[in-house]
Amino acid sequence: MDGELYLLQCRPLVQAEAAEATRLPRVSPDQIVFSTRGMVRSGEVRNIEYVVLVDPQGYDEAASLEARVEIGRAVARINDVLEDETYILLGPGRWGSNDSRLGVKVNYADINHCRVLVEVALRKGQFVPEVSYGTHFFQDLVEDGIYYLALHPDESGVVFQEAFLAHAPNALDEVSPRDRDLVGCLRVIRVAAAVPGRQLHLAMNGEAGEAMCWLE
Repeated sequence: MDGELYLLQCRPLVQAEAAEATRLPRVSPDQIVFSTRGMVRSGEVRNIEYVVLVDPQGYDEAASLEARVEIGRAVARINDVLEDETYILLGPGRWGSNDSRLGVKVNYADINHCRVLVEVALRKGQFVPEVSYGTHFFQDLVEDGIYYLALHPDESGVVFQEAFLAHAPNALDEVSPRDRDLVGCLRVIRVAAAVPGRQLHLAMNGEAGEAMCWLE
């Protein structure tokens, strides 16, 4: 040892501004689109206009690396189109993973216009996908004020309303016509068209460690 110190990586550690804990409303179970518990930042997103979903089963069925990479490129194109809209983005496993089998392979710039990024960690046999806590990708979200949620549908007390997400009209062809062939695994739900006269909201309570997205 020669007493010299070498830095492999160096970046500032940014902490999001604290927000007051948002109390989750009491709603009927059929109003809840999803809920989760765990590491949650306090805050809320009102009047969500779009929900973009990479369907976990459809993504798993993508036959090749090229097919999975193309899904990530389609997400980037949708992100650009929805830049001025309030939208939330859900997908399986870890967003930004270098291994496309573990999550959608995107760069931060491909998802940077979403208000909330949700990682759906569905159990596959004995395997549960690792989520993004502590990664550089996660740090970018914190720095930009994008809310992050990890959703484990197999855990007790967690809600994941797949029926609503699966059967709502898919506006993919309207938002990104060139990606219409991905309709089987990529869904763009325009809330006003899916549930006319209703609104979609998300509330997060960091003190209680819980979050809920619901229709009213």
